Amino acid sequence: MMLTLMRIERWDSRREGPVTESALLQKVQAAGYEVSTLAWPPGTILPSETQHRERIDAVVTGIVRITLDGESAILTAGDMVFVPRGAIRRVEVLGPVPVRCLDAVYHG
Repeated sequence: MMLTLMRIERWDSRREGPVTESALLQKVQAAGYEVSTLAWPPGTILPSETQHRERIDAVVTGIVRITLDGESAILTAGDMVFVPRGAIRRVEVLGPVPVRCLDAVYHG
């Protein structure tokens, strides 16, 4: 099994301004990713699945736990996690509010 080190980028509001969906979208697209938007209700759990393409999961609103190859992290608004091709990814919505995320696939 390949070891994946989780790479997370946190939003810096002092440098980047307030977290908005359009600002986050622009940041992800500028890195060469094709983006779609996902919304999940509280309690949603996406089962573990091998990722066939490099991707970014970016949180617009809400709180999620992302697990990559057994390593977990909690992400909130403005946080992005880089998911390498071949990683096993699981997503769990935490808390009582729906989550809105950008699901970005690399096309570079």
